[in-house]
Amino acid sequence: MKNDIWLDEKDLSLDDNSDAFSYPPLISCIKAEQNWDAQADTNETLCQLAELEFAVDEIRQKHANKDQRLDEILDAFYTLWLFSGSSQDVPEYKLNSVCYALSMRSGTNTALGLILVHLLERAQLNASLALSQGEIIVHVACSDEEGYVVEPSSGHQTWYVIPENEDKDKDQDKDQEPMELIFNEESLKLYLSQQKWAFIAAEKFGHALSCVEQLMDILGDDPYERRDRGYLLNQLNCPKMAKDDLQFFIDECPDDPTIEVIQHQIKELADHNNILH
Repeated sequence: MKNDIWLDEKDLSLDDNSDAFSYPPLISCIKAEQNWDAQADTNETLCQLAELEFAVDEIRQKHANKDQRLDEILDAFYTLWLFSGSSQDVPEYKLNSVCYALSMRSGTNTALGLILVHLLERAQLNASLALSQGEIIVHVACSDEEGYVVEPSSGHQTWYVIPENEDKDKDQDKDQEPMELIFNEESLKLYLSQQKWAFIAAEKFGHALSCVEQLMDILGDDPYERRDRGYLLNQLNCPKMAKDDLQFFIDECPDDPTIEVIQHQIKELADHNNILH
């Protein structure tokens, strides 16, 4: 059986032009980090991941029962490998980094969730990221009617079952936002989007621009990514390119409530160009 621990020479070449979605989501996120951090030690990160994968393989072989397998992996993740959220004064963009989380065993719900889902899938469990009430969680499906929800930072897990005769139109359910499962390329898009805003908050505009460009590789000429790219290009002293992107956004989204702000930014860019000339 092929070993897929990402350690051979071919697999470690994450600086090529391969389709990002030919990798599992966690590996795609590690690959993405090389675009804004040329010093990222990808080989070390993959070696750290491989050690965890080997441990998960042993757990998978020991437990045929999936509930027992899940329990032991979660116990190892939080009490043996000591993954957790962080209360330290660390920039959000670092805590959100999967490379940082693998190295320091600490991170945001997104970073920890991506790692945990990868390991649970390695154990042949039906796991995915999910969004519930605005929070990132890990969902493990046992069937269409039952499964587990895990809070990535603490490891707190909740088992649920949907009764066969449940009336989905009950008043108590009308205001409850359904859980949204996040799969494959959606995981990478979520990761890049969160890193983009974390970099902007830290005024690391070049790093944020890298995230936008990777998102545009996925989404194409998405007007909102063009808007964000325009903002970043302006911050990086590229006014002409910034103006083109902001104008594209206005043309594509004329009813957006931020239009007046964007138009003012374009006027400032035009005035700046006139002064330069």
